[in-house]
Amino acid sequence: MPFSEWDDWPVGLAHVDDDGRILKANTTAMDILGQDDGLETFQGLLSRGTLSNDGSAPGTAWSTAWIEAGGNPVELAYRHRPSEGKFAVAFYDVTARRQRERRAAAVARTAARVASERSLPATLNALAHEILQADGLAGVQVLTNEHSGDKLHMLGMAGFPASRSSSFFSLLMECQRLGADLRMLDSLESAAPVVIPHRYAAVMSNPAWKPLHEFHRYPEWDAFASLPIKVRDNTIGVLNVFLKPGQEVDGEAMEFLASMAEQAALAIDYASLLEEERSAAHREERQRLARDLHDSVVQQIFSMGMLSQTLSILAAAPHGQDNQRIQTIAAELEGITGSVLKDLRGLVAQLRPSAIEGVGLRGALSRLAAATHRQTGVRFDLHLDAALGRLDDELGEDLYYVAAEAVHNAVKHSPADLISISCSVEDGRILLVVRDNGGASSVEESALSAAEQDEHGLSFMRQRIERWHGKFTVSLKFGGAGTVVRADVPYLVNTRLPGEN
Repeated sequence: MPFSEWDDWPVGLAHVDDDGRILKANTTAMDILGQDDGLETFQGLLSRGTLSNDGSAPGTAWSTAWIEAGGNPVELAYRHRPSEGKFAVAFYDVTARRQRERRAAAVARTAARVASERSLPATLNALAHEILQADGLAGVQVLTNEHSGDKLHMLGMAGFPASRSSSFFSLLMECQRLGADLRMLDSLESAAPVVIPHRYAAVMSNPAWKPLHEFHRYPEWDAFASLPIKVRDNTIGVLNVFLKPGQEVDGEAMEFLASMAEQAALAIDYASLLEEERSAAHREERQRLARDLHDSVVQQIFSMGMLSQTLSILAAAPHGQDNQRIQTIAAELEGITGSVLKDLRGLVAQLRPSAIEGVGLRGALSRLAAATHRQTGVRFDLHLDAALGRLDDELGEDLYYVAAEAVHNAVKHSPADLISISCSVEDGRILLVVRDNGGASSVEESALSAAEQDEHGLSFMRQRIERWHGKFTVSLKFGGAGTVVRADVPYLVNTRLPGEN
């Protein structure tokens, strides 16, 4: 029976017995709890154990607890005190308010991480977990094609076991080939959110989705939403969310997800800007070297040309005349030639790639793997021989660029999510092998076509290896084995002394 004198109160008021049964409640309490068919149905919802398990003294402070009301989870703020041998409880629904607080905190924490974290996969994984926890979702995915053309890399995920992320894009393309309706591609192409209720049942009952059934089976979800990730009016990825049964995407939820998609865009853009800064630094260094080359070497060579013309004129004179003048000019030419050679050696030393200079081939390949992983999420397996530390610098430079080109092709043209780089020294030779796992059947033809079209890259790789009288091969393995790039060259030891140009 309602507390008629308290029906207008904005909080729920109730009497609860020792067994947790609500004996009396006002209208507000009935509205909050979502029940109108009898107070006996609340037995156990607000039991004395539930009300006292926080250790606080009755009536001293507001506490919170989750209950099931009307078939839905509800978060209550409550306080209680003994009354007539029972409990008098005051409570109100804080579900929406607390959710807003969690969402605001999630956005703030993500923004702080974007500003401080230099690893893009780490940032986007944290972002996915923030979304999952703030709204209690089943799963979250963050995918982007910023560094790989049309290929989507999953750089952030929460809810689904990480072990199931292997070759996600290739499996997705296999589903598309079988006729699956990839609604997240609609969001990517239209740059507009897509929300689909009861998507789980449709996906699990459709044979076209079979390649991804195990990936999406657990945890169980219902509705699906995909939001575009946009950077400067360009859509470069999608944020996918998988809702638990009974959850809906209302206006506030969509605003929160849009905010998190913006944070993902900032993280991706920040990573791209860092790479642009590195490229700009390299360009500035090359421009400085060009100025130095002009100011020193070019001017000296011009002087050499003028002296050479003077020598030609003197040589045409009758024999025996101007011998002293010729000797003087020859001495000047010798001095300028030595100066030019010294300047050129210094400039050539500066032009060596920073990836090799100071760290050697092992360090350069390790940096290549780390930078590519930060940008794309692709995993690397490195096996680098310690003997590479004594490798000739120029040979190491060529091997590095062959490996870098192979990695670039794998990221851009294949669905690979694992690249193996092996560089070993055996019997006086170096064997460099770059292998990816991107040869899934649904993309073999396109990968082979891309490799054939990239003639310049393959030609330059081959030239670098054949320069050292080595062997270079590229093979595309079908059935999931991927592409294998091999280079076999003689092992040349660096004979330069420390500090020598």
